[in-house]
Amino acid sequence: MNVSSALKWIFLGLLVLVFGLPGAILGLVLPNKTLKGKLFLWVSRNYSRIALFVLGIKVTCRGLENVDLRKSYVFMANHVSHADAPALASVIPFPLHWVFKKELSRIPVLGLLLIATGQIMVDRSDPERSRAALGEALSGLSGNNSVMIYPEGTRSRDGRLQSLKKGGFWMALQSGKPIVPVRVSGTREVVAADTLRIRPGNVLIEVFPPISTAGKDAHDIPELMNRVREAMLSGTPGPA
Repeated sequence: MNVSSALKWIFLGLLVLVFGLPGAILGLVLPNKTLKGKLFLWVSRNYSRIALFVLGIKVTCRGLENVDLRKSYVFMANHVSHADAPALASVIPFPLHWVFKKELSRIPVLGLLLIATGQIMVDRSDPERSRAALGEALSGLSGNNSVMIYPEGTRSRDGRLQSLKKGGFWMALQSGKPIVPVRVSGTREVVAADTLRIRPGNVLIEVFPPISTAGKDAHDIPELMNRVREAMLSGTPGPA
């Protein structure tokens, strides 16, 4: 990592401290998940917009007209870069409860912020416990509080869409919430999966029409997975 990239990461660390520490403290005293979600929306959006602007990364979003800002969804996005989360947070106007891996909880300030604001921690080494955590996370959500999950489970190293995991689909079925596929493009060129070098660039977020889970059960998961995969790879899925 060169000096320029090191300075950028130092800047991002300081920005996390400025936004994350007060956010974590406030999150610890808020009484419910709905308020915590609104707090995290404010923190993550403002952090992300400042960071992306300073780093010369422009994010364009298409398809928000496909969703109702008053409703709640399970958003599912592809994952190719460290830049995916700030890009998504900067443009998705919902109080999101992000599904994150347990390892992130050990990062100073960021880990505390995630836990204090009701984000959803899963342990990839224990699928049963992770499924229970996903189900429990949905309880107490109201209004347009929604969930954001990377259904691949981890970042793609080569940019190609990996196989999708069932956890997020179980969550959507259990909650009855529609699934909204989201395609992220351009973040791999900004921050590749195996490097810490940050480059200026353009990112595109595409929000596809919701896929209904009403009346569906476990037997319908393969169909739901195929429709989400279709959206991420090629275009808008058929009518829900």
